Amino acid sequence: MNSTVGPVAVVGLGCIGGSLARVLAERHAQVRTWSDALVDRDLADDARLPVAASAAEAMRGAALIVIAVPLPAINTVAARAREAAPGAVILHTGGLQGAGVLGIPAALHAHVIGTHPLAGSHSSGFGASRADLFSGCTVSIEARADARVRAAAEALWRLAGAARFDYREAGEHDLLMAWVSHLPQLAATALAGALAATGIAARDGGPGLHDTTRLAMSSLELWQPLLAPARRELDVALAALETRLGELRRAIASRDAEQLALLWESARAWRLTAGERP
Repeated sequence: MNSTVGPVAVVGLGCIGGSLARVLAERHAQVRTWSDALVDRDLADDARLPVAASAAEAMRGAALIVIAVPLPAINTVAARAREAAPGAVILHTGGLQGAGVLGIPAALHAHVIGTHPLAGSHSSGFGASRADLFSGCTVSIEARADARVRAAAEALWRLAGAARFDYREAGEHDLLMAWVSHLPQLAATALAGALAATGIAARDGGPGLHDTTRLAMSSLELWQPLLAPARRELDVALAALETRLGELRRAIASRDAEQLALLWESARAWRLTAGERP
């Protein structure tokens, strides 16, 4: 790892950045960290991670810079990264990758590559981080990355525990995330909201209810920047979910056992292809 990418700077110490910093330090990579949030810096320091005196100090001399900040802040941090370490490989972990969404100028965008780990938590901040967060996960890397960046990105995420890499165009990635990331969040929020409206307490359910509504505990502050740019695709995705719910409702109401079985088994077969996931 060190011979491939050299010193790593992790900017942003929330769940993703904090987890990455933890696992890199645990595996003896040379890593420096920074966060604009004092509480996250203090928690990282308590966890004995190397916290720099400033973002510039963390990034200066780094061979690889990982930007793990909220979507609206990626552009600003990327500009600071180019200034602090012009020769560094610069990666970001944002849930969306399109240049227009990130607001990154073309000249800077050419030097910043999205590497989105499909891992996370409903909680946020360094307190939600853990060293095994990326164990076995898939990382979606922008297809425009050249050979040098691909080698650095794969070395980094493999050391963090990733098992698979998908190379996609940014637009393709962002459309996919509307279905596999944003839609599950909205479905969990709707389910929890429906139950709340009836007066049913969360404690009255078992593991199945808790599993399917876990994402409802996520903060809107984190999700709002991701939802707005994806509103068109989300409209299609939510309509598809509404259609399937309607089909299930009608099959149950009409006692159409054959239709219910078709709907049930197609969903069951799809989920079984993924196996058991933590």
